[in-house]
Amino acid sequence: MEALYLILAGGFGAFVKDLVKDNKLVLPKYEDDSIVLGFLGGVIIGAAVGYVVDQNPTTAFFAGYAGYQVLESLVPKKTRR
Repeated sequence: MEALYLILAGGFGAFVKDLVKDNKLVLPKYEDDSIVLGFLGGVIIGAAVGYVVDQNPTTAFFAGYAGYQVLESLVPKKTRR
């Protein structure tokens, strides 16, 4: 049950980050023969990071909030679009 709280807290942190960043949510869509996850991609990443980071829901929330930026910083800028 505790793992579920951590996943939800991380996912909610990513959800809040998307709202704060753009003041809107990008819905999932099918575009150019590929699926764009929109805000759901961030929620999935946030949930995974929230579960892995620590056994505290508050830390999981903030890890979910910052999880996508951490992944972006690991990818070299030349390989980004």
